[in-house]
Amino acid sequence: MGNVNYLAVLVCALVPMLIGFLWYGPIFGKAWMAAVGKTEEEIKKDFNPGKTYGLTIVANFIVAYALARIIWFVGATTIVDGLMIAALCWLGFTAGTFYINNLFEGKPMKLLMINVFYHLVVVLVYSVILVSWR
Repeated sequence: MGNVNYLAVLVCALVPMLIGFLWYGPIFGKAWMAAVGKTEEEIKKDFNPGKTYGLTIVANFIVAYALARIIWFVGATTIVDGLMIAALCWLGFTAGTFYINNLFEGKPMKLLMINVFYHLVVVLVYSVILVSWR
């Protein structure tokens, strides 16, 4: 299955926790809450941090592993190569999918932009870590 640095993938799985804390907190937290139409109290009401964060780390690990495999398959060895692969994967698989969902869900475009660009930042950071630790 090729060489995947599992420590790098694990680090990638944890990095979005910090990015998300900042992105959905001080940077875009109020705008995100307004776009989802909920108050902080409503969001916290049924929130289960152990389950939510635990499953988020597992999902992050899967995404980082998949990107690591793609980087290995194409033979990317430079940060620029990694960034280009991550941006292309984001455009095709994340931005496109989120946009389609947004069209059918009728959610505000502002919410789409906040969410989809968070994922762009995450996969770009993943790519730097994965290529650097290859």
